[in-house]
Amino acid sequence: PIVTLSMFAARTQNVRVMTGILLAGLRRPATLAKMLSTLDVLSEGRLDIGVGVGWQHQEYDANGVSFKGRGAHLNETLAICQTLWRETSAQYESPAVAFSKTHLNPKPLQDGGVPIWVSGRLNPNVLDRIVKFGSGWIPWGDHVKDPVSGLATIYEALEKHGRSSEGFQCTSHVAAVKGADGEFDIAASLDPVGALVEGGVTD
Repeated sequence: PIVTLSMFAARTQNVRVMTGILLAGLRRPATLAKMLSTLDVLSEGRLDIGVGVGWQHQEYDANGVSFKGRGAHLNETLAICQTLWRETSAQYESPAVAFSKTHLNPKPLQDGGVPIWVSGRLNPNVLDRIVKFGSGWIPWGDHVKDPVSGLATIYEALEKHGRSSEGFQCTSHVAAVKGADGEFDIAASLDPVGALVEGGVTD
């Protein structure tokens, strides 16, 4: 998706470009941070990154990454990306990765780095990932049908951990409704939008 977004970023001027989703844990963290930072600069700050753990173990097997520990691996990947984006002379240490005095340039144009949208059902692991890294949420599973109630759960978790929900983003979709004549009924299709926006859905 990074290659695809690079093409769209080069051919547009105003629209934001975003993955939905990127399996960030399959990439080397520092290399991913560099690629995303470069794309953010080249797109003039129009990049968002939607991330998730995926469901297909074969993708992990083919990349030599453990499927069983994919959630923790994604968390570490995001932590390393944000460290490299935010620190001039970055350092990071964990049982798996350690570096210091590491410079990543160019830095993303957006303050704090490329915005991260976390995808997934709101289990404790996903909620924790949103609180730690998330600028937005991509609902999954049952939450696709009712993102507003999911957002209420997220707002509560953000508040509990001292984060404001102001500016937090969420994506959803509306179903295309057809009338009795078989043609699309635009008004009926857009009818749910008001309640979604009022509930916090932004995209």
